[in-house]
Amino acid sequence: MRSRPLLALLALTACGGGKPTYYADAKPIIDARCATCHQEGDIAPFPLTNWEEVEPQRGIMEFSIRAGTMPPWQAADGCNDYENDFSLTPEEESVLLAWFDADAPMGKPEHEPEPVEAAAPWPADLSLQLPEAYTPTREPDDYRCQIIEWPLEEEAFITGVRVQPDQRALVHHTILFAIDAADADTYRAMDAAEEGPGYTCFGGPTSGEGMIPEGATLQEILEMAQNGELEGGSRWLGSWVPGAEALPFPEGTGLRMRPGDLVVVQMHYNTLSAAPVADQSSVELSLADAVAKEAYVLPVTNPGWVTGVEALGGTMDIPAGESDVSHTAALDASSMVLGRARTALGLPEDSDLVAYTVGHHMHQLGTWGRQSVVHEDGTETCMVQIDDWDFAWQGAVHLSQPVTITPTDTYELSCGWDNSAENQPVIDGQVLDPQDVTWGEGTTDEMCLSTLYVTGP
Repeated sequence: MRSRPLLALLALTACGGGKPTYYADAKPIIDARCATCHQEGDIAPFPLTNWEEVEPQRGIMEFSIRAGTMPPWQAADGCNDYENDFSLTPEEESVLLAWFDADAPMGKPEHEPEPVEAAAPWPADLSLQLPEAYTPTREPDDYRCQIIEWPLEEEAFITGVRVQPDQRALVHHTILFAIDAADADTYRAMDAAEEGPGYTCFGGPTSGEGMIPEGATLQEILEMAQNGELEGGSRWLGSWVPGAEALPFPEGTGLRMRPGDLVVVQMHYNTLSAAPVADQSSVELSLADAVAKEAYVLPVTNPGWVTGVEALGGTMDIPAGESDVSHTAALDASSMVLGRARTALGLPEDSDLVAYTVGHHMHQLGTWGRQSVVHEDGTETCMVQIDDWDFAWQGAVHLSQPVTITPTDTYELSCGWDNSAENQPVIDGQVLDPQDVTWGEGTTDEMCLSTLYVTGP
């Protein structure tokens, strides 16, 4: 259950229903939900840490809260409950809106409630820093991957990930990938082919080059999909966006790392809030020699969308000019897509999978997304629903209660896009013209992808 700073609500009630004030009612909520990013030197465009900073921004604050754009939590209410939900609770929103309606009075500093004591951070056993400092060169968005050689000579399990941004005003999100030792040279070659620290990346840890060899047969493509080769041997380790709380993985679980593996860190830098400067962020990992249940981050999508092979479902076409395009994949939980997790974890083919976190991934034309488990009896468990997709604020949701996926279930993944002229991305300062879009790693391509953190039963 996420923490809820309700002291402000209690203070408002204790005042006998009087007008809420900044110090007694609004400040505890703003500190907990807004000032984690809205502080000097951070990614947000202005600080909100005291009255002098909040008062001139109250108009834009009210607009953003009423519009539901801040805090930037994407998962819609009513689908499921999440441990890492950093959105405003209904009570918190009511307090802030009542404060705005009362003309946002300041009140008295002595009426501020005692702050809620923050939980102690989980321990980090290994810190990995980007090998080289990198100054963003693309404006306003620069996606840069750097490779970190895994330093341990013994097998280990990652049990938690925490990102430590160097230049918080520039770092907009971070995604970590593990690369199998057998595929390491492919990524080293991408790094070597581009000047400067690391290499340009967008949709994932590759530089945009396709992973299907020219002339590959259907059987070879099927085998690549089964073995995870369509992702270039990459495995998701975790993600971070500003304002999101770093959480350890579910107790007793962890992601296996072997000697010779690589870690690829994808950094999204945004220069709207600060001038480009050199960043050398780091990630902190908690480790265990062994865990009760090995976990696996399972990418879920329609193989036909990735390969374009009609026998696998065909392409994911998003025609130019169309404002309302959607595609849905209904995937048998016993199929090769979800079966990859059983193979990776050494589970029997008829084993259940237990999902703890859910990630949703599209690119810049995305408008909405949904994931659910449809059971054999026709009932449905909603995993995550996003009604207003924002590529800049993607991240995983941590389910308050894990969801069991049985081999008789169907996993449904749906995405919607707007490819009209009014919804085109800005690349290098230019608004693009609509063009036919399909699956791909590039900036102007699209995806519809789920990532599930799963274990066996």
